[in-house]
Amino acid sequence: GGSSLSSFNDLQGGENLNLSGSGISTSANVANAISLSSNEDLALADGSGSSAGLASNYSLTSTSINITKRILNSSGSKSYDANTNASSSNITLSNIVDGESLSHSGTASTSSANASSYTIMNLSGITLSDGTGSASNYTLSGGTHNFTVNKRDLIATISRQYDSTSTALGSDLSSFNDLQNSETLSLSGSGTVISSDVANGLVLNSLGNLALVNGTGIASNYNLNSGILSISKRVLNSSGSKTYDGTTTASSN
Repeated sequence: GGSSLSSFNDLQGGENLNLSGSGISTSANVANAISLSSNEDLALADGSGSSAGLASNYSLTSTSINITKRILNSSGSKSYDANTNASSSNITLSNIVDGESLSHSGTASTSSANASSYTIMNLSGITLSDGTGSASNYTLSGGTHNFTVNKRDLIATISRQYDSTSTALGSDLSSFNDLQNSETLSLSGSGTVISSDVANGLVLNSLGNLALVNGTGIASNYNLNSGILSISKRVLNSSGSKTYDGTTTASSN
């Protein structure tokens, strides 16, 4: 279109002109100096300012267009996994021409593995390939590329003996279900279950003030999603005495 005018080749005396309308190029793909197959309604228009030229002093004989690569943006996310990988499977491209599609593969990197929002200055490691559109008409360089590492949800399993209460203490932590890269965390505070009786797999009805605590892993990379308490039978000890009676019997009384 005329609004995309870059320059004229032979304006005189430092004059300027404008261009209106639109023409048709011989190709839609990225290239320099593509000749227009038709000027359609492209028309010269008077210039502006102190160096304005008159359109009536000139004739538009031919036109060429430079088509540059379209800059793509991207966004993506994953759950914390203890590495800086931003995989293509977790990245969505945007600013693709309507009706076209592209494929992309490979892995980019965030500046840290920790849960946070990142701007990736370039998507080095991600490769574009043809879809219904041609990859050679697009570039990832110069785009805005945002990637979020979300906290990973954890389920805590707590185990203890029966104590007549419905309390689940963080200090009785047995395990977490999905710690990454052999990391460790501990648990503070307490939550509750609906029963104080012996049972396995009681889901906490309240997390109370249970909180993740740093171990070899960082607690802020995880979210305590739920907890399970297993209450085992309480092991009893006993003691007693009797007066010697010539037998090995130890009576309950």
